[in-house]
Amino acid sequence: MPEDLTTQRHDRLRRIAPGVQHDINNAMMVLASNLELLGRSVADGAPRRQLDRCIEASKRLDATMRGFLDAARRPVEEPARASLAQALRQVLPLLAVAAGARHGVDVAVADGLPEVALDRARLDLALLALVQDAVPLLAQGARIGLAAEKRDGAVALVVTLPDGIAPSERAMALLAEAATGGTLEAGTLEAGPVLAWPTRPA
Repeated sequence: MPEDLTTQRHDRLRRIAPGVQHDINNAMMVLASNLELLGRSVADGAPRRQLDRCIEASKRLDATMRGFLDAARRPVEEPARASLAQALRQVLPLLAVAAGARHGVDVAVADGLPEVALDRARLDLALLALVQDAVPLLAQGARIGLAAEKRDGAVALVVTLPDGIAPSERAMALLAEAATGGTLEAGTLEAGPVLAWPTRPA
C-alpha cells in the first residue's frame, strides 16, 4: 500500500506540474516586465542596486522553478531521441539546489552534439541521486563536473568528482539504468563514471 500511495502521489503531482508551470511563467512575465519598467526610472545608487538584486533574484527563481517543474512533469520513463546538451542545461538548476550553497555543479557542453536515444527521466533521477549522495562527503567549495562530449560514434557524459569521492552504489545503479541503449564505465576514484550513447541506433 505505501508503494502504491507513493506512485499515486508522484503521478498526481506530475500531472499538475504543467499547470503550475504555466501559472509561474505568467507570474514571472509580469514580474520581469514591471521590473524592466521600474529600471527606466530608478536613480543610480542604492535604489539601482536594490532593483538589480531583485532582477537577479527573479532570474534565479525562474531558473530553479523551471528546473524543478521540468523534472516533476516527466513520466517515470521517457525514452526518446533527445539532446544530451539540452538535458544537462535543463537539469542544472535542480542540481545546483541539490548541491547547496557550499558546493557547486559545473556543466560543459561540446558544440554540435547530435541527438541520441536516451531516457530523460532516468537521467534526471540518476544525476540528482549522484549529487545528493555526494554532498555529505564534499569539502566546502568542492564542485562536481558534468561534461557532454563527442566520442567515437557516441555522445558521452563524463562525470568528474573531487579526488577520493566515488558515486554511491544507488547513484551508480541509477546511472546504469539511465544508460539505456548505451554503456556505463564505472570509473575510479581518479576518474568518474562515463555514460556513452551511440549516435546511431543499433
